[in-house]
Amino acid sequence: MELQVRSISSLKNQYQTGGLRPSRVVDILTSQIEDEDPAIWIHRIPQEDLRKRAKELEKFSPEDLPLYGIPFAVKDNIDVAGCPTTAGCPDFSYIPDFHSRVVELLLEAGALLLGKTNMDQFATGLVGTRSPYGIPSNAFNPEFIPGGSSSGSATAVAKGLVSFALGTDTAGSGRVPASFNNLLGFKPTRGKISCRGVVPACKSLDCVSIFASQIRDVSKVLKILDRWDPKDPFSRETQTEWSGEIPKSPRVALMNLDQWEFFGDEQAQAAYQESIQVLNTAGMKTKPVDLRLFHEVAKLLYDGPWIAERYLATSPLIEKSTGSLLPETRTIIEAGKHPKALDAYKAQYELADYQNQLVEFWKDFDFLALPTTGTIYRTEEIKHNSIQMNSNLGHYTNFMNLLDLCGCALPTSFRGDGLPAGITLFGPAFHDQQVLQWSDKIHLSAKTGAGIERGFTPQSLHYDAPENTLDLFVCGAHMTGLSLNQQLIELGAEFVEEVLTGPEYRMFVLPARGSLPERPGLVRVSEKTRPLPGELWRMDSKNFGFLLKTILYPLGISQVVLEDGSQVYGFSCDSAGAKEKMDITEFAGWRAYLHAKKDQPK
Repeated sequence: MELQVRSISSLKNQYQTGGLRPSRVVDILTSQIEDEDPAIWIHRIPQEDLRKRAKELEKFSPEDLPLYGIPFAVKDNIDVAGCPTTAGCPDFSYIPDFHSRVVELLLEAGALLLGKTNMDQFATGLVGTRSPYGIPSNAFNPEFIPGGSSSGSATAVAKGLVSFALGTDTAGSGRVPASFNNLLGFKPTRGKISCRGVVPACKSLDCVSIFASQIRDVSKVLKILDRWDPKDPFSRETQTEWSGEIPKSPRVALMNLDQWEFFGDEQAQAAYQESIQVLNTAGMKTKPVDLRLFHEVAKLLYDGPWIAERYLATSPLIEKSTGSLLPETRTIIEAGKHPKALDAYKAQYELADYQNQLVEFWKDFDFLALPTTGTIYRTEEIKHNSIQMNSNLGHYTNFMNLLDLCGCALPTSFRGDGLPAGITLFGPAFHDQQVLQWSDKIHLSAKTGAGIERGFTPQSLHYDAPENTLDLFVCGAHMTGLSLNQQLIELGAEFVEEVLTGPEYRMFVLPARGSLPERPGLVRVSEKTRPLPGELWRMDSKNFGFLLKTILYPLGISQVVLEDGSQVYGFSCDSAGAKEKMDITEFAGWRAYLHAKKDQPK
């Protein structure tokens, strides 16, 4: 059996219906991984430990944990307690006592960690070939590079071995491998996700990035990781999250034709031209502009004093044993010994000037869209001119963290040779949600699938129902696997997604009535309580009337506010009908209440 893990919601739905358990997922994926490229991984979690974790998860209900049994991987510069962290360098290896903050949060959410992935040594590279642990194969053509430095994380997702993976992104390491493997690579605003427990490249610029097959899954993972961390000095509270509205047809800056740089790669240029059409189809207003300032900033990252941060992060090892580093890595990092404090201040002033000049740019545009890379190389080519070719791959990526931008690399086209290509959508700091919303629209318009599964159809971030259909929120006996779910199925309804209400609802128990079982009554109240779980089901609008005839007072259909602020039709209860009924809000959902009731002594 080959397990499809690309969609978090579809995998969770299989758990909820009882057709799948985490233990079975462990066995299937372990077998699939054994048959795959071993260079994807630096360290895999032993199968007996995975089974133990699966059994622990099976003590819970899938509704109890947002990432219940969802398989994931992390780049090997991210600490996992009890597992070696190498950062792609065997002599650097150590075994941490504590999880990194990101791993800690994901495990608390119920996710299933399969292992630590290969990477360019010390996250110094965009090629994916600078590792003593081998070179992960590009998911589409093993003759080509996988992209780096988060090479293993990207290929693990692209080949369907995990539902999502974490990488890091200082100069493009979370975007380039996503582009080369037909994935989404999201780089958040600096400090939005904690870097505590992550081996630094440039500590003041580093970001943890997310690889996934669809924006909905990126959004789910980001929601769990978006926590201010007082133990990370570069963590930033997100109370300043931008709350304005992006126009329905946002203004998107493209680069002037005379600034196009594809390093002689005509197929990459043709793919970018197709990608511009995708942006227009998605409803964006594109306009070419002079982007010289962005490229000037990009030069500062490696030509300026920030390279000293890379030397600082590795200096204990490099000063003791320079032979422990690969030649390309050593050449780049040793350059960090030379900048002086005067150089650092001079570069800071220069960067501040660029940032000031770009203030007007962001008044005129909502987003910037550029090719993620200008080309791709064969692995054999990289051997002969690695540093220059690596620099070429960073042409459109290196300025991002210096300018404090967020962005998402997404697949928008395929080249003539069958390799994927894409663009990165950039936005100012704390515009993460706006970038995700429009990346979702672009990805849906592009129809490029995800990873090696070009036929994969991503689910919309906003649950936009097609014409002549209606999305219905259910939170009781109509949910998957419960007693009235068959009513929805007989009316042709299809499961869409698990969702949460906003925090302004309470839930009460309505007694059984005739042939109807005990049901929950969802009542909207003035005080905030806690989000309550439910499901969205999509049905043909013409069948909605048949469902209404089965609903008896005090239940009815009304607008229900979801956690993200959107509103959908859903089951709700007249407050008068819930009077003096048992309040079960603290159980956090109908399934949890039924589970607790079942466990009560008779």
